[in-house]
Amino acid sequence: MIENNKKKADMKHGRANGHGTLEKSRTGIYLARWMANGKRFSRSTGTRDRRQAEKRLEEFTAPFRLESERRTLETVAQRIEGVSAEIRAWEEQRPALRLEYAFEAYRNSTSRPDAGARTLAGYEGYFNGFKEWIETNRPNVTEARAVTAADAEAYAAQFLETHSPGTFNKHLTFLKCLWRELIDGDDTRAEDADRPERLKAKIVDNPWIRIRTRKHMPHSRRELTVEELAKVCAAASGEMRLLLALGIYTGLRLGDCVLLEWGNVDLVRGVVSVVPKKTARRTGKRVVVPLHRVLAGMLEEIPKRRRTGYLLPELASAYRRHGSLVTGRVRRLFESCGIKTGKADKKTERKIVDVGFHSLRHTFVSLSANAGAPMAVVQSLVGHGSPAMTRHYFHESEGALRKVVAALPDVSADGSAKSAKATGEDRLADFRAMVDAMSGEDLELAAKYLAKVRKARLRG
Repeated sequence: MIENNKKKADMKHGRANGHGTLEKSRTGIYLARWMANGKRFSRSTGTRDRRQAEKRLEEFTAPFRLESERRTLETVAQRIEGVSAEIRAWEEQRPALRLEYAFEAYRNSTSRPDAGARTLAGYEGYFNGFKEWIETNRPNVTEARAVTAADAEAYAAQFLETHSPGTFNKHLTFLKCLWRELIDGDDTRAEDADRPERLKAKIVDNPWIRIRTRKHMPHSRRELTVEELAKVCAAASGEMRLLLALGIYTGLRLGDCVLLEWGNVDLVRGVVSVVPKKTARRTGKRVVVPLHRVLAGMLEEIPKRRRTGYLLPELASAYRRHGSLVTGRVRRLFESCGIKTGKADKKTERKIVDVGFHSLRHTFVSLSANAGAPMAVVQSLVGHGSPAMTRHYFHESEGALRKVVAALPDVSADGSAKSAKATGEDRLADFRAMVDAMSGEDLELAAKYLAKVRKARLRG
């Protein structure tokens, strides 16, 4: 009776653990019994030791357990595949990203290239131009994925008829980028049915990828002559007069000049220091330009109580509303002085700007070169070249920068280039500015030269 109860306990223990059961025979050797695939199996363990018998039972039943697990996993895998197919079918039935929301999806994407607010506004204009073309020529295309390579080709061909290759390339580069971002996956989710712009685009191919950019000869604004500069400066007044002086004597771009703050000006040291907005995101390189005596004098005329915030508060306010409000004023000033500011493009019949505020930057470079400045020094002044070159030439050749700026002509007041017929006082002021910028070695060389000139004159 005791032996039977022990057998039942052994069998119950084995079934509970899922390893079959052990049964002790009359000889004391344990028998292993188990069920698999509806069949009963029995096998001697060959040992009277309980622990050894349990190990043998594990060995006997292991293949059967693994086979059972394999079949279970296969069943689970088949079920997963079935559910995945149902999900894919359900996703296909849901609408894809509508074309009208494509730019919003691009703007919200965390993987798109970084761009400022003004640049994004320009991109939105590019996209809206294409969207309007689609609405006119392909009204049935409502989803971004429905735009075909043929649509892209047709739009590009029509666009080229009325725009320059440079403008075409800007539009094409952005549209390629936008579709690439949508293909890579806008990182929004599809479950928000109340926000259709958040639906996945489901785009497979980029329709713009085969369209190539066009070669073009960029039109550069011409520089102004010294006579033209004098005429324009004589006609300017108020903030416009200071704006022109900033452009002429610093070579900074319009946005940097208009939005220049007093914190960027060091009247004691005699420099303007600013990170140009065009290169701020790419390099963060700071441009330091010595103050020309004419520009320094104009800045010192401003009362100290007003030396806070923007140097040109009125123009800065207008520029922040829209840049064209300032560029228009500059253009009208030039035209009032008899300077032709543009010409018509032979292909597109659109007006090409030939002279504008940016011409002052070209003029600054040209005048600096005419003053004998090495190209590397000019690159440092206007912010061109590598950051390493700029740092090298400012820290080690600040004297060269000051000599170049000091040598620029004075075109600020009476309508003539004072450098062409400078008074004795003007020449002395220029000479002092150059001496102040000289290094010790330069001063020694200058002293030897002056002694040589003095001797030659005494002999004469």
